[in-house]
Amino acid sequence: MQLEEVCHEIVGLVPVYEQNGDCCRIYRQVGEDKSLTKFTQPRTVEMTKRQLARCYALDLTAQGILLRREYQRSSPLPFYLYDGRVFIPLKMRMPKVAGDPSYGYLEMSVISRVIPAGNNHCSLILQDGTSLPVYNQINTARLSIYFGIEIKRDIIARRYGQQQEALQALQILHGYLQSQRK
Repeated sequence: MQLEEVCHEIVGLVPVYEQNGDCCRIYRQVGEDKSLTKFTQPRTVEMTKRQLARCYALDLTAQGILLRREYQRSSPLPFYLYDGRVFIPLKMRMPKVAGDPSYGYLEMSVISRVIPAGNNHCSLILQDGTSLPVYNQINTARLSIYFGIEIKRDIIARRYGQQQEALQALQILHGYLQSQRK
């Protein structure tokens, strides 16, 4: 399965170790019931994230600069797509070697609950009942979700503001055209 064919359905990028090395398990939300399915690509999460961004002509570097500046946050940062999906970073595996990436990204709408687990970690319960281990403390995971909520709220506010500006411009233009007919 090619990522480009299903980019509008992707809701999760999770790092996994497979026989061929460091890979990315991709979660998709499909069908009317929005059920979750998954497949694995032989790429890192970071490479897969960049491939997903290319599907939307999205500059992740510029977005990261914007998020750092607007929210005074440091890496790992969430990223968002222009269709309103916000992907939050969570530590989804323990690295086997130093420098091994351990963060994955989940779209907020698929997360149902965050529950405590052993060893100062937590688990995510997804909308379909799937439980995913997270190697962050529960408060860190909740703060990541909250940061995603802030970003989503701001995206929607900007979109609404742009729509309002467009409506005002149309009203002005309509008024101008009406006055020219007289």
